[in-house]
Amino acid sequence: MWPLVLGAGSLVTLLVAGAALAQAGASRRSEVARRDLEEETARLELLNRAGAALVAEHDLARLVQTVIEAATELVGGAYGAFFERVPAGQEGNDEDVWRLFSLTGGPREAFTRFGLPRATNLFQPTFLAEGVVRSDDVATDPRYGSHGGMPKGHLPVRSYLAVPVVSGTGERLGALLFGHPEPGRFGPREERLITGFAGQAAVAVDNARLLASVRRKRDRFLGAMRAVRGVLWTNDASGRMVGEQPGWAAITGQSRAEYEGYGWADAVHPDDAQASVEAWNAAVAERRTFVFEHRVRSRDGSWRTYAIRAVPILDEEGAIVEWVGVHTDITEQREAEAELRESNEEIQRYAYIVSHDLRAPLVNVMGFTSELEAVRDDVRAALGDHAEAGRIDADMDEALGFIKAAITKMEALIAAILKLSREGRRTFRPEPLDMRALVQGLADAQRHQADSAGARVAVADDLPEIAADRLAVEQIFGNLIDNALKYLAPGRPGLIQVAGRPVAGGRVRFTVADNGRGIAPQDHARIFELFRRSGLQDRPGDGIGLAHVKALVRSLGGRIEVSSELGQGTTFSVTLPRAAQGPDVPRGAAA
Repeated sequence: MWPLVLGAGSLVTLLVAGAALAQAGASRRSEVARRDLEEETARLELLNRAGAALVAEHDLARLVQTVIEAATELVGGAYGAFFERVPAGQEGNDEDVWRLFSLTGGPREAFTRFGLPRATNLFQPTFLAEGVVRSDDVATDPRYGSHGGMPKGHLPVRSYLAVPVVSGTGERLGALLFGHPEPGRFGPREERLITGFAGQAAVAVDNARLLASVRRKRDRFLGAMRAVRGVLWTNDASGRMVGEQPGWAAITGQSRAEYEGYGWADAVHPDDAQASVEAWNAAVAERRTFVFEHRVRSRDGSWRTYAIRAVPILDEEGAIVEWVGVHTDITEQREAEAELRESNEEIQRYAYIVSHDLRAPLVNVMGFTSELEAVRDDVRAALGDHAEAGRIDADMDEALGFIKAAITKMEALIAAILKLSREGRRTFRPEPLDMRALVQGLADAQRHQADSAGARVAVADDLPEIAADRLAVEQIFGNLIDNALKYLAPGRPGLIQVAGRPVAGGRVRFTVADNGRGIAPQDHARIFELFRRSGLQDRPGDGIGLAHVKALVRSLGGRIEVSSELGQGTTFSVTLPRAAQGPDVPRGAAA
């Protein structure tokens, strides 16, 4: 081997060339590092802009569009899509489905034309929130199945990246899917970036959905308020009106300075103001729901009657944060009730007068009938052996019988009218009632009648208690049980069952069911009419029992209904307020 011998000039040349190569390499590395730094800086700036946009945007549709556009740019995708999860049963679907919500980089038809995505091996991990799915080339990825590439008309996708979007509570909100027509475009760095970004997006989507839900509830509440002519207001924890109260200001014309504190009371009728303040302070001190009514001066100077309901809003530790209340205009309702009371009183007076005036001629008829009976022997003697004496005597006897029957019927009708008239004028006195004991007492009182008819009255042990007028309730259920015993079906043992349960609206529904004759469908409404009876009239009665029951039920603020089938039996349903109802509504309320 020949030794390599370099001259001094050659060595210098070689050193210079080596230095140049090293400098070029360092320059290339520096350029790469500079480009990497620029890319990272651009991505950081993008993340900052996207983060700020996510925080600022509250409209769900615009928010998701912002998410998908920022995320697609962040990972360097050509296309990006957000599929929302529609939980099973939400829209009539039997299982979860995934629906395209927003996309970028391509027309919407490129996705929607293929229908909803299925839970294939490629999609399922994302849909089940098992983690990120990344593929350098879906066309050769065994998870893609046997498709052998994209379906005809689909966007060209080789590189694929997908990440689930999961809320802080673990709910699967949706999925971010990205594609690129070139293979190998998504790496570990893009996977890490999109995982972090998906977490930010989930928080933003959660917040937007929560805000949308709150707005829907607010709009629904305000709509309900407008429907009931209600005015919303708030007071602080101590029960004083503070801050802007547009509803109260709108109806009263008071300014903030005028209504704050207890200034609202200046708009309340002088006869109601003091009672309102006192009752309100008592409710605040007792931390209880406030229900009252009072009259308020409107901005036009007129007085309107309002029903008030206010509840305390509590924090997690049970402390009162504020009071929220509603003033509902019930002026027309109270005026209608006053007119109805006046009309009822007029009807009662008229019924009393009519029945009284009918009694006078009836007494005369009864008197003359007695005189006719007294002179019958004289008439017979005067006729003697007259050929028509027997016929005349028989005709006279028949006529007197008709007159006396009509008198008896007329007396019963007048007595019924007077009875209803007196009930209409009666003052109801509510009291707590043990309905099990009350109804059982009625059943015991009619045990002899039941035993004679071979029937049994069964009273449920769990009848709910109510507050109502005792005599009225006894008359209602006494009449219904008596009616059931009166119209038993021949040939089978009679069974009358009394039950009850609470229903919506603070009410209780009692049922009196029998297995008796039943009532024909066309008579269901007519049986509650005065002097109307149905079916075979083989039992004594004047046709006022159920009319009386209906009047009493309505007076107690309830309603009565009947369901029946001929030959099967009848059920009367009586729905009554659990708490006392009537004219003794407390006046004086707070704003």
